[in-house]
Amino acid sequence: MVTMEKFDWLSDASPLFKAQESWFDGSYQQIVDWQVVPSPDAPFSISCGSGLLAEHIRSFRFSPAVIQRLGQVADKMGRSVFHESFLNHLQRLRLRIQVSMAPEGTLLLPGEPLVIIHGTRIQALLLESAFQMLIWDSTHWATQAALINWGNKIYVEEETPHLSPYPFHAAGWKKRALYIGGGDMALTVPKAPAAWPGMQETAHHGGRPLVQIRRLFAGDRPLADVWLTQVQENQASVGRTHINFSDRATATTSTIQMTRFQNLYQPVLLKGHPVLPGTSVDYLRQRSWKQLEAFQQLEIENYRGGWYSS
Repeated sequence: MVTMEKFDWLSDASPLFKAQESWFDGSYQQIVDWQVVPSPDAPFSISCGSGLLAEHIRSFRFSPAVIQRLGQVADKMGRSVFHESFLNHLQRLRLRIQVSMAPEGTLLLPGEPLVIIHGTRIQALLLESAFQMLIWDSTHWATQAALINWGNKIYVEEETPHLSPYPFHAAGWKKRALYIGGGDMALTVPKAPAAWPGMQETAHHGGRPLVQIRRLFAGDRPLADVWLTQVQENQASVGRTHINFSDRATATTSTIQMTRFQNLYQPVLLKGHPVLPGTSVDYLRQRSWKQLEAFQQLEIENYRGGWYSS
């Protein structure tokens, strides 16, 4: 439910309990490659929320006041639910996680991750609420707004309206996301977000995790999305005018001639630090419209994609 109150990041303790469990079983330092993938029931998703995530990381800390508050959370027997050693670890914690996303307003195809996460298990778990509230929900609202225009065969906007200031809570995030997706806030009432799917193991190829998706173009026309591991990205020369990939739909190897490409995923957090440049929300809205305009020329359900093949 969307509320008008300032969001309390500690109100949902489930990520903290998961993190504490990893602390006790010793898996907290394990390096994980996780992703969040949108529901496959729509022809596309509009990436949204990375700017909110960067803003959250800039402001939130496990300060002494936060640690003291957590130490006061008790069970029915009056015992603290968070162990002192775990709280001490949180107070010393410095984020070193890497999080990558497609820029806000980018159209993603089914199966393409909203978020790619690389780092220690405990740090990924501690960010789960932020991923859900800022990325998952924002992407849902932006996608629903874009789908209304897509269904009505409206693919361009001649004049970008102004977005009034929005507060940093759930109602404000929804307003921002609907705007980025090209929505009319007075008329658009999208359905509520699907249940949070959680973080899952990143797609692998040859035992290596997905790190990048390269979108190929002929001029401004999208041709195919090619998935790459880190090794494959290093092999896929930026000077090539063609690229081979294993088509996931037909299980055959295809070659695409292209004039240019775009790497979809960019760092949002690099070694725990926000590195996302500030971008105006009206520009993000214009990006969404440009994506709809480009993809409406295609049979999107037959759009090609697959793993890079050297």
